Amino acid sequence: MEIITRGLTLEGMERTVKYVLTANVGLSGALLVAVICLFNQDKIVMQQVPGSTATVEVGKATMDVGSQRAILIAVTSNLVQVNPTNAHYQKNFLQAFLAPAVYTKISAEIDAKARLLADQRELGSYYFVFREHQYDPKINKHFVIGDVHTVNAAKDTPEPYVFEYAGHVDNYRFLVDDITSYKGDKAHNSGWLEAQKR
Repeated sequence: MEIITRGLTLEGMERTVKYVLTANVGLSGALLVAVICLFNQDKIVMQQVPGSTATVEVGKATMDVGSQRAILIAVTSNLVQVNPTNAHYQKNFLQAFLAPAVYTKISAEIDAKARLLADQRELGSYYFVFREHQYDPKINKHFVIGDVHTVNAAKDTPEPYVFEYAGHVDNYRFLVDDITSYKGDKAHNSGWLEAQKR
């Protein structure tokens, strides 16, 4: 009787080992597929980006124009709002969105502006009122158009300005590579550049 029981037990153990081995091979295969899919994933779908009302799509090296617009409006507001008391905060904020070379240049400009305002004892404030965003795919530049307001001694003086940005997406982040600003409300886009050549 013990020989029959022992034989059944060995057969049962062989079946169990085969089952466990098959399950392990299957799970290893599924894990390998999951790791390969995760490694090759290059798009992340986000429900909402601040300043953007639509669902947006951000990839490892791509970002929709609406998301770039929201980031550039925030960057523009922080560039304009510099004063002696908040210069450090503005530089910290901008560092996340500017490429290193641009950040070095802008950081020095912010420090110089803060020193100048402190020396002049300028206690006014500055803010940006957004009016329009344009993206020109021909030259891959963004244009943020609005009014820069200077408030001091109960007087609010607005001036139209255009902020021109070139940038790229790197590792799911939009980085500004170049910033140019000029007075007026006419963007120096590809149409404007063509008109200047004539």
